[in-house]
Amino acid sequence: MKHKFLFILPRLAGLTLLVGVAALVLFLLFKLLILAVVIGVVVAIAGKILSKARQRWAAEHQLSWAEQPHFKPLNGPAPFQANEKDQQAGLAIIPIS
Repeated sequence: MKHKFLFILPRLAGLTLLVGVAALVLFLLFKLLILAVVIGVVVAIAGKILSKARQRWAAEHQLSWAEQPHFKPLNGPAPFQANEKDQQAGLAIIPIS
């Protein structure tokens, strides 16, 4: 019986160590996942707060979002239009591929 115990003991200790290391790795991965979710929620909430503050500021200064030159609307014309002189002269940007 003593020989069986001495045969199994090192293997059992190695298996216990291996399971402990695997549990530590999984624990750290889930902690990082939870941390990433928390950071994402904080960033989303901060973005929403800043967006509302920006809209309030624009409303106080009688500006609408479409009038601001640094925003390009996705469904409307670009904020900067070409000059009529440039259009009449036939100037264009020609892409080189």
